[in-house]
Amino acid sequence: MKLPDWYTSGATLSFIALAGPALAVSLIIGIAGAIIQTTTQIRETAIAFVPKVIGLALLVVFGGGLMLGTLKHYTRHVMAAIPQIIHVHDPQ
Repeated sequence: MKLPDWYTSGATLSFIALAGPALAVSLIIGIAGAIIQTTTQIRETAIAFVPKVIGLALLVVFGGGLMLGTLKHYTRHVMAAIPQIIHVHDPQ
């Protein structure tokens, strides 16, 4: 069974659009926290954890609507194409 090309590439792009911003925010805040911990020589886990939680919460507040819109668009596209996906190989 061969799936349409948009099905797999759309899933990959949707995953990148949903997970990419959260991973980028976590990475940037994590590096900044590590630099602060290194320069101050304070080894407290809250310095690394709390800013990440706050950053991700702000990401959800300000970018959650766009992320949800991406997910909604892809889900509607897949649901509308279920008959095409199921009957990709129609023996006649």
